Amino acid sequence: MESLLAIRDLALEFHTFDGVYQAIDHVSLAVAPGEALGLVGETGCGKSVLTRAAFGLVPSPPARISSGSVLFEGREILGLSPKEQRAMRGRDIAMIFQDPMTFINPVFKIGTQLVDAICAQKGRGFGKRRARELALTMLEKVQLPNPLRQFESYPHQLSGGMRQRVLIAMALAAEPKLLIADEPTTALDVTIQAQILDLIAQLVEDMGISLIMISHDLGVVSQVCSRVAVMYAGQIVEDAPVAEIFDDPLHPYTRGLLASVPHPLRPANKLEGISGSLPNLYAPPPGCRFAERCPHVTESCLKGRIGQKYIGKQHKVACIAVEDTMQHA
Repeated sequence: MESLLAIRDLALEFHTFDGVYQAIDHVSLAVAPGEALGLVGETGCGKSVLTRAAFGLVPSPPARISSGSVLFEGREILGLSPKEQRAMRGRDIAMIFQDPMTFINPVFKIGTQLVDAICAQKGRGFGKRRARELALTMLEKVQLPNPLRQFESYPHQLSGGMRQRVLIAMALAAEPKLLIADEPTTALDVTIQAQILDLIAQLVEDMGISLIMISHDLGVVSQVCSRVAVMYAGQIVEDAPVAEIFDDPLHPYTRGLLASVPHPLRPANKLEGISGSLPNLYAPPPGCRFAERCPHVTESCLKGRIGQKYIGKQHKVACIAVEDTMQHA
């Protein structure tokens, strides 16, 4: 199937007073129409930077894209002007951020902000009366209680879960083709988190749009996504359907992430952490970036960049140990 979004060999670096920080290292990733992809990894691995850089949301300078291509519906978008990028964002590509109060203005009513956002997304021919009707419809779709009352409320009068629903309504009002949800349940309690995840999954299915769910929690991603890409230190180390990631994780980092997830059948004292920390990306190691933390490291892992290879029809992994095991199986 032709990709809706195709990120190819994307490399991004930040020029700082301490030197050049190599945040994204030649990443390739594709999302098909209607597909729900989970982008997973620990804090600082580059998940949010990758998606924001692809759509022109990382300021330059200090950021600089040193190589790569980003195709949306076959159209290269890295070379678009700021005006063209703004026109695409919201209309074709929408984002839900993890902290609603950072992206909702506290001094304007919810309705005012929704109407303004819808008018901006839909263009000049879309009047405020129609925008108000659509805003109220979207508040109903995201299951916000008493939509008219919330429409006239200020952000501080809403709970965290309600504000997150407002962001979802704002993002989906223009019926985008791709929705990026960046840790959308981080600040919510478990009950509300489950409701928000169910809501996103249902709306994405009903509207037939593609989804990138960014999270550090594999459990969260498994509830919404059909495929998972595991990211570590600016690289994609494993990419496979959700069922294969859980049933047969291949990369040692993926196994470590799964071993650290609480499970009802596993005692709390049996949880395993991943020793060590992310490598210094001002001077990244020449070989596998996970080598210093990997229990299966060999000399071959330390020599040159390790690219992804297919292990099965839909399962890709960047690991020499896995390749050697498969060759001798």
